[in-house]
Amino acid sequence: MRWISVTVNTTVQAEDLVSSAVLACGVTGVQIDDSVPPTAREMEAMHNDMLPETAPEGFSGSDRSARVIFYLRTADPSDREPDSVSGLKDDSYSIHDRIYSEEEIRQLLNDLSSRLEGLRQRSDIGPGTMELSSTSDSDWIDNWKQYYVPIVIENMLILPEWMDVPEEHSAAVRSGELTVVKLNPGTAFGTGSHETTKLAIQGLLRYMRKGDRLLDIGTGSGIIGLCALACGASEVVGTEIDSACIPSVEHNMRINGADSSRFTVEITNLLDPSCVFPHGTFPVITANILAPVIAALAAPGFADRFARRDGYFITSGLAAAREKEILDAFSRNPSWQVREILRMNDWISVIAQKVI
Repeated sequence: MRWISVTVNTTVQAEDLVSSAVLACGVTGVQIDDSVPPTAREMEAMHNDMLPETAPEGFSGSDRSARVIFYLRTADPSDREPDSVSGLKDDSYSIHDRIYSEEEIRQLLNDLSSRLEGLRQRSDIGPGTMELSSTSDSDWIDNWKQYYVPIVIENMLILPEWMDVPEEHSAAVRSGELTVVKLNPGTAFGTGSHETTKLAIQGLLRYMRKGDRLLDIGTGSGIIGLCALACGASEVVGTEIDSACIPSVEHNMRINGADSSRFTVEITNLLDPSCVFPHGTFPVITANILAPVIAALAAPGFADRFARRDGYFITSGLAAAREKEILDAFSRNPSWQVREILRMNDWISVIAQKVI
């Protein structure tokens, strides 16, 4: 598919008016770029540790300009199956919206132009100009691959599926000093390059023993579970709230020759007290997710009901600024005793042990 990006140049004061005009034309969603930082309440609602610390590119702190951006999906004669490099069809990257014909796009833009002109007669909407560009699904699908390189985490080499073992690591791989885990994360899941995933795998390698069972909460591409299997875990159960992860996990198991009976993915929400989870308790639990979810899992009656006595809960996805929040959450549950905090740049991993 091809996507038409439409940018309306306006002002911060008029961005709501312009957004309403766009939505009145039948568009189902808009993106707003401006120099106004989110409020404390908005940041708390987003529960996101990785909010940008600067305004969008092109904006200064005193700039009162804004851009209202929306996308229109249209057919592309050169359409192909996603992810041709690996053969993995991962449809989770895409927005499933209506497909516009060229005539429908012209009509929509004419309608929007008329509405903007009407607004201009009543309000200061700034330039009110429209800029158009286009891109294709294939651009979005493949461009990210150029930034994905082999990564060494402890004794693991996380290797992109489409790459060979680098020469500098070949001797260590041949000798068994490095264990290779191949990965194709798709475009919706982790690659292992971020500090949070590195910390989770470091914790796993320190606390998991050969033959242990692992519960991986928020398994994504399955990278943590695959590393566990490569290090001798007897079984991995991954959980996700989105079934879009399943093709990615299944593909990554195949390219690593993993036994599919040893890696199960459950689509469930472990924060729902009524969820049915018939997998017993685990000596090791990992969760590389957002800090508020980790805090909720640390509360009595959640992650502790899936942990074996003396089992470990290895948490990651945590900005260092959230350390007190997470430690407080564990301290309120007598089942957990924090054993270690791993650190990497501005990120931490808190590791707790179930003591009662």
